[in-house]
Amino acid sequence: MQHLFKNTKSRSSLSEKIYNIIEFTQRNVFLTGKAGTGKTTFLNQFIRTTIKNSMVVAPTGIAAINAGGVTIHSMFGLPLTTFLPTTDPVDRNEAINIPQLLPHFKYRKEKLDLLRALEILVIDEVSMLRADVLDMIDLALKTARRSTLAFGGVQLLLIGDLYQLPPVVKPASEKLLSAFYPSPYFFESKALKTTPFVTIELTTVYRQSDPVFISLLNSIREGETSRIDFPLLNTRYRPGFEPQDRYVYLVSHNYMADTINSRQLNELAGTGIPCPAIINGDFKEHLYPNDPNLLLKSNAQVMFIRNDASESKRYYNGRLARVLRAEEDKIVVMPEGSETELTVERELWENKKYYLDDKKEIQEEVIGSYEQFPFRLAWAVTIHKSQGLTFDNVIIDAGASFTSGQVYVALSRCRTLEGIVLKSPIRPSNIFRDERITDFHEATDASGKIERIYETEKHAFAASKLLRTLNCASFLTVMENWMQAGREKALHDEEAFTRVTEPIKAHSRSLETTFIKFEGFVQRKMREPSSDTWDMIAEKGAGAVNYFFDQVQEQIFIPLKTYYNGTKNQKGVKSYIRTVEQFMAELEAYLQGLKNASFLEKKLLAAEKNIEATIKEKAQPSHLVSYHLLEEGNTAEEIAGVRNLAVSTIYGHFAQVAQVGILDIQRLFSEEQLQVFNKAFEPDKWPSVTAAKAALPVFEFHELRVLINHFTYWAGKEKKSAKTPS
Repeated sequence: MQHLFKNTKSRSSLSEKIYNIIEFTQRNVFLTGKAGTGKTTFLNQFIRTTIKNSMVVAPTGIAAINAGGVTIHSMFGLPLTTFLPTTDPVDRNEAINIPQLLPHFKYRKEKLDLLRALEILVIDEVSMLRADVLDMIDLALKTARRSTLAFGGVQLLLIGDLYQLPPVVKPASEKLLSAFYPSPYFFESKALKTTPFVTIELTTVYRQSDPVFISLLNSIREGETSRIDFPLLNTRYRPGFEPQDRYVYLVSHNYMADTINSRQLNELAGTGIPCPAIINGDFKEHLYPNDPNLLLKSNAQVMFIRNDASESKRYYNGRLARVLRAEEDKIVVMPEGSETELTVERELWENKKYYLDDKKEIQEEVIGSYEQFPFRLAWAVTIHKSQGLTFDNVIIDAGASFTSGQVYVALSRCRTLEGIVLKSPIRPSNIFRDERITDFHEATDASGKIERIYETEKHAFAASKLLRTLNCASFLTVMENWMQAGREKALHDEEAFTRVTEPIKAHSRSLETTFIKFEGFVQRKMREPSSDTWDMIAEKGAGAVNYFFDQVQEQIFIPLKTYYNGTKNQKGVKSYIRTVEQFMAELEAYLQGLKNASFLEKKLLAAEKNIEATIKEKAQPSHLVSYHLLEEGNTAEEIAGVRNLAVSTIYGHFAQVAQVGILDIQRLFSEEQLQVFNKAFEPDKWPSVTAAKAALPVFEFHELRVLINHFTYWAGKEKKSAKTPS
């Protein structure tokens, strides 16, 4: 899956190096970079590519929706009050201490399972995250995962820019926190200081191209007032400037933006076009990406707030446009820099939650949605809401209301220096330098060491991951619960229960002993590495994975499932049956882990075992077994070989499946083959397969049976659809 990060010109692209250190080591990483360097792009690609169980969280609702994740407080059930990392008594009206925090972590089983399966936690917009909140996350994960490791052993990927927007801390909270934290920034977290942690910076700026402007922005970002060319910057000071073209006011507070936007909208003729959002399910107000009661008028200035997901890429996040007219559920606009009208429909934002599927993999579930036109009124925008946006023309009033980092954020939104208008001059007093940020960057920077860290740690991480996969502890406890429940319940046939439990217990304990020996071998090799250490661990690991798979599948899972099928309908043993089902679920998850086991990128389980397991696990008709094996990525020839059947027989199975329209025909035939057949095909055209073969000699008989059934099914569906009145 690594291909998304591979530069076509060079395999050693920075994005791929960063991906490798996150994906193939256990290092906690702070990914940072100046505005416009591609942090969000990397995040989106990483989430699509990683094979680790991951979740994305963010400090605010809007940031979470934009990152495709959830808020930190909703994920971990954190209180909104200030947290002090102490067991000493504190005033509950002002803050919360460790003993008062722990009761918040009495999670339900589903949440516990989810947090225990988590491998990497991604926190976006981390510059706004306070140190005490990160320490609350640490305690939440330690409690849920019953671990003393920092963050319960979960890896962290933190993304943001500390030189932009800082955490919001009220004066009263800042005074309390200062007794425990040198600053409110996330990097002062007590837990974070105990983990292997590196900072990696993206350096290529894509938003601006003028080296003079980029240099000016860098100096402002780092607070280097002696290097800032103030005379050059203040050539953009235009005190009486009145915009005649599309400019955006960047302001510090929501009320300022609302005032400007309302005034400008009211000055336009007409009563306005009401555009209510369509809200379904769980989508709370603080998550709304724009106004749910958007009011537009002809000639209103709007700004797109997301990228066009279609291939045409008609608009992007931050592009300005002028409203022309409204049509039914559509708004027609003229985008900035274009002479072609653009018709825009409502777009969908989704509120998600994470859950654990049957394979112990973290998945997303949509619990609410918000449909609205993808723009907001844009004569004025707050600095917070401008993060990640790009403008051609902005008006900035960097007065006393601007806080640390806001001057840089405001200026860096613009592509060029010439596109900026300053309503007040920028002076050295407007520029803030925080030495704590600089010191943190210098102490943790690993941008020049990425490859060395990766090469040094990737093998050790692969070995530890292999040991976690093989460890039987995950199902041994559940096995004991099942056996205890069976002894306590008056089962109809106690002798049969004993006959199945004793061998399962013996095989499980034997596997536990074997694992301990293998673990000792791996640890000895890692303590005294040699030139062949990792090759030997990979080789022995493959043997262990295949051995454990066979033993668990044959000696534990299949006997247990057989016994379960014979007892599940007994009356009065509902709680006992639940323990059996829990044990089977743990075994299935364990076997799935062995199926996916790898050392670096090399799969360890023999391919044929995967196929054999599928046949044994699925008590289904023969044609459906073949179908499932095809769906899992096996070729017809591979399925025929393992099942000891002719290829034509396997195609006969596919022909049966094709009759009901569920076959993915492209798994069997190329696009060119499908076009050839489709051109010649008509429903009921051939009285027999022999006639079809005469018309299309390039296909085999067994191939034609599949194609005829597939195309006949879908032709019938189209015919039925055409008869149905709309």
